[in-house]
Amino acid sequence: MDQRRSAKDAGGALRGALVGSLLGVALLAGCGGGSGGGSDPAPTPPTPAPQGLTLLKTDGTKWVDASGKQVLLKGTNLGNWLVQEFWMMGQGGNGVTDQCTLEAKLTERFGYDEKERLIKLFRDSWMTERDWDQLKAFGFNVVRLPILWSVIEDEKKPKTLRADAWKYLDWSIAEAKKRGIYVILDLHGAHGGQTPNDHTGCAGQNKYWTDTDAQERTKWLWQQIATKYKDEPVVAAYDPLNEPWGSTSEAMVTRVEELYKTIRAIDTQHIVLLPSHYGSIDGYGNPTAKGFTNVAFEIHPYPGLFGDRPGDTAYMVHRDWLRCGPTGSTGVCAYNKQVSDLKIPLLVGEFQPWQGAGLDLGGQIGRATYDTFAGYGWASTSWSYKVTSPAGGSGKGTWGLVTNAPNTNFDTGVGMVTKASTWDCAGWNSTFANACAVKAPAIKVGGTGPKTYWFVIKSGAVGGSNPDVTFDKISIVDTASNAEVISNGGFGSSTGWTALTISGALSLDFNDTTAGKAPTGSEGAVLRVTRPAGVTGEINGGVYQAITLQGGKTYTLSGVFKDNGSANTWAEMYLLDKPPVPGKDVIDMNGKVDFTTATVAEIETLFKSYATQALEPHTGLAQWLVSATAPEVFQLPERPAGLKLAEGAGGNALSWTASTDAKVTGYNVYRATSAAGSYAKLADKVATPSYNDASAASGSTYYYVVTALTAANESFYSDAASTTLKHVPVPATLQAEAFTAMSGIQLENTSDTGGGQNVGHFDPDDYIEFKISVATAGNFTLDYRLATANGSTGFEVWVDGAKVLDAMAVPNTGGWQTWVTQTSAPFAMTAGNHTLRLKSVGKEWNLNWLTVKTQ
Repeated sequence: MDQRRSAKDAGGALRGALVGSLLGVALLAGCGGGSGGGSDPAPTPPTPAPQGLTLLKTDGTKWVDASGKQVLLKGTNLGNWLVQEFWMMGQGGNGVTDQCTLEAKLTERFGYDEKERLIKLFRDSWMTERDWDQLKAFGFNVVRLPILWSVIEDEKKPKTLRADAWKYLDWSIAEAKKRGIYVILDLHGAHGGQTPNDHTGCAGQNKYWTDTDAQERTKWLWQQIATKYKDEPVVAAYDPLNEPWGSTSEAMVTRVEELYKTIRAIDTQHIVLLPSHYGSIDGYGNPTAKGFTNVAFEIHPYPGLFGDRPGDTAYMVHRDWLRCGPTGSTGVCAYNKQVSDLKIPLLVGEFQPWQGAGLDLGGQIGRATYDTFAGYGWASTSWSYKVTSPAGGSGKGTWGLVTNAPNTNFDTGVGMVTKASTWDCAGWNSTFANACAVKAPAIKVGGTGPKTYWFVIKSGAVGGSNPDVTFDKISIVDTASNAEVISNGGFGSSTGWTALTISGALSLDFNDTTAGKAPTGSEGAVLRVTRPAGVTGEINGGVYQAITLQGGKTYTLSGVFKDNGSANTWAEMYLLDKPPVPGKDVIDMNGKVDFTTATVAEIETLFKSYATQALEPHTGLAQWLVSATAPEVFQLPERPAGLKLAEGAGGNALSWTASTDAKVTGYNVYRATSAAGSYAKLADKVATPSYNDASAASGSTYYYVVTALTAANESFYSDAASTTLKHVPVPATLQAEAFTAMSGIQLENTSDTGGGQNVGHFDPDDYIEFKISVATAGNFTLDYRLATANGSTGFEVWVDGAKVLDAMAVPNTGGWQTWVTQTSAPFAMTAGNHTLRLKSVGKEWNLNWLTVKTQ
């Protein structure tokens, strides 16, 4: 699992264990029009068979058993077991951050044989029989098993099986078989690495695409797997290459089809999966026409995560994804149409619908997600079964279906305490409590007596990018007495703070009063962090101070911070139990084992603990995944119609058509300052179909939408109504996200110079519009800032409903955030107000800005 570009249409000893099977699955899926989006629930699908596993095959869009009966596969991934991802066990730091760096450090310190023993100890402990029992208790009948190439191949002897090559795969198949569970074998980390991400076991590699030896060893590996398991009915499918996104879509298709043929030369029975390229399966064309048999597509959608849909709630994000958006044609419906047309099944191989939704709602959304996928006959495996941490506990919901029980001796709220970055939410302006990446937690100090900690403010940017971040009103108070422990959190001077340089250099102004730079809620001077003139490369550092906290007490951290147009910039706050060291990055090691200094005994204790630590299942998922009754979530009322806006001296008066649905209990009103949305709730549970926005500033531009509410659900947004739109005088640069109307596009954070957001996910006939004003008639050109990983036939330019420029091709720039500037041919405009439209004729391209220039 890693950060990804989401598809447009598109983490007692066994607490709370529930035994049962999935009964009476009520479906929420369905494509179709209508103002509510989606359609009526589909019929109840067959219940997954708990036993009598047979070889699976494909039949059109269905997964079926040997008798031809449809099998609905529902399960999860066994992440962090045979490929470690350190975030999933709350470990890592000081250079040991993935499987490769761990094994290298253990070998360096203790020798190869001892490294092998310790890795085996971890693997024997992370998954035990009780974990398989818990998987069954969730009602699952399939697991996807991520594998690192070196689990099977001897890393010292290429193309040679390890002596224990099949130990963990054979054990998994045996344990799964006892419980009526299928296993998907997933090569999660190929030799050389198929992406630069750490989920392949080794971060920063991505050598598979250019290393012919790595490609040959991967083919050899699949030959061994196919030979070993070609007649094994518990194996549901082969997943030849997980998330092969380190190269182009064309290169991915070439390598995957090569692996398909390698497998088929030995095994003609098992289903072979065809992975998407960042959600797109277009590159394969029609596999059936190529002679491919028994194949299924695979996607990994993560709606709402990794900076997607900033500001929207988990409910809204998954409602739109599962119920196909207001038009009934986006989200899952777009994928369903595509695979239905090709008559090929689908595996949703990774997804995470409950993160950030709380326990009960998260459980309901999780159940609705599985049910919706099953409604289309899709197989599905969430990411992931288990995520642990030093603090433990599921809190309001973690990535894991289970986590370890809370550690009552752990100092919670210590380590990284607040974070925002331009990748998460460029242009943020928030309190620490509402920080977009890490929200400020309650700080609970374990033990007794005084303890010294170091509070660190850390910021910086990658080479070539300029940070501009401001901080103010930083406070840590004893929650009971309100006694302050931070010195000079309001700044105005450097008193109480010590500068910290990690790399490069930062400009630290403790008394900045520049207009427009202060965060909302600031009081007077602020701390401003920027790049000094003449300093190049990555810059990283900040300020810190020592504070004293009392064991047994709880403290509240607060403050405000703002991004002032930075690019590739982070702003992080830490509470550390050791002072920061100049030249060494600040790392959250609270409760972690430092593999660079820990003894063998300490490492053994950590690894063994995974087999015995009390587990805490996500209570909402444990309840809803096996409930005989499906939750009502996403059974939506129709969205309101007829929204009208009248501007007046007393405010903006809104009215709309009253709902005739007896279940509707009221309406929510939302407001934004641009057509791009980022709507903030203005009024909650309005009883009548009207509302007056008396807080609107005269002369400002506002956009409004309303939703209908029932006891359990909220409809899609109505069509928007806006105040009088202002025309931008040109020549001028227009930020893409400042459009006044659009169809089909999405916004995402950009890493381009200047930060902010770009628009993207264009499909044919999608468009964005701008209101512009021309003072003097003449010829004009457009400079436009583009990025795409695939290239595109581009877009046309229309003015006032008439096409003025034919399609301008978009070149492959080398990546979704690799930006180039192009210039259009000239076109004429008369004096006056105009509507400028960019209408897509291709797809999969991004736009950051355009400049209208006189010729």
